[in-house]
Amino acid sequence: MDSGLKGRGGAGFSTGLKWSFVPKDIKPCYLCCNADESEPGTFSNRYVLEKNPHLLIEGILICCYAMGIETAYIYIRGEFTLGKKMLDAAIKEAYEKGYLGKDIRGTGLNVDIYSHPGAGAYICGEETGLIESLEGKRGQPRNKPPFPAVAGVFGKPTVVQNVETLCNLPFIVGNGVEWYTQMGPTPNTGTKLYCISGDVNEPGVYELELGLTCSELIEVAGGLRGEEVKAVIPGGSSAPILTHYELDTRLDFTALTLAKSMLGSGGIIVMNETRNIVDCLLNIMKFYAHESCGQCTPCRWGTPWVRDIVQRIADGNGQKKSVANNIANVDTMTWNTICVFGIAVSWPAVSYMRKFRPEFEAALREGKLVTLPVAEATVPPEENYAYQQRFVPKEFADL
Repeated sequence: MDSGLKGRGGAGFSTGLKWSFVPKDIKPCYLCCNADESEPGTFSNRYVLEKNPHLLIEGILICCYAMGIETAYIYIRGEFTLGKKMLDAAIKEAYEKGYLGKDIRGTGLNVDIYSHPGAGAYICGEETGLIESLEGKRGQPRNKPPFPAVAGVFGKPTVVQNVETLCNLPFIVGNGVEWYTQMGPTPNTGTKLYCISGDVNEPGVYELELGLTCSELIEVAGGLRGEEVKAVIPGGSSAPILTHYELDTRLDFTALTLAKSMLGSGGIIVMNETRNIVDCLLNIMKFYAHESCGQCTPCRWGTPWVRDIVQRIADGNGQKKSVANNIANVDTMTWNTICVFGIAVSWPAVSYMRKFRPEFEAALREGKLVTLPVAEATVPPEENYAYQQRFVPKEFADL
């Protein structure tokens, strides 16, 4: 806990605090490594699985030693065929060298690791949906509480951690807490695997200290491919969008929360002046409408409604009240579903329509997609609050 390590999978929750919730008097306990990397714009887990799976195994061993766990499962996205091949080969090597199994190298530690492929369902990236799928059931989230730390896999206490989070542990143990906490602005310590894609010259995975700005990361990735930045998605497609006014925002958990967005999975998507924000939102809403598990009514019906309204705006068939209707739809989905899928849909939808209102209004007015210049398409920060008051219900106004 002293290291300040936060979960790198999305929520940014304190890893040490999560481990402290696990009951010490209930055995067995399990570890589930979440390698079901399904957030659009995110590919750091895939990189680790393909390039350095032994680092993940070492992180799992450290976690199991600390928590008294003897069985770990790695739930890996089904499409990661090469990643699973490399991971399984690494697990086999670790068994052969005596780093896994019974009485590991005479220490008395017993740890077995099993890899389990999913079937490409976005919702199985949610920890309880993952657990349901791992148990052989339909991949749908569970009601919480109880949380997995108390009743997870097979009803037993379970630690669920992302690949990148576990990969931090060998460096913390090997180099010490003081070394680790020197990186990144307090309380956002350590490094982050930033996945940057979109309109940059050198897209890819970059390991950098937490806290650099959007502008700095774009420069690290070879600079912008285009004339001007129009928007940046800072944490995967479910993160509220940032405009060109917000390029100096630090890419860490605290700064992005204050900016009404989130670091999430670290999937940075850059859009230049040629991108139409209505079309970008439509693309994302199509994805979410397809990926809803259908368990909760707000998601089952809400995601297709949101998608269809944005589709009508893009096709030139929208009505003046289309934006207001969509805000009302996503408001119904927020905090009214078993998992955070409803929030994952509503946050980007509202932020796109709020921050790029002129481009939506132009499509409604002209009856077709109209790509406005960056300055004309973006609502200035000082006007965003007035726009919220106009379109967003009171309980949703602080998004």
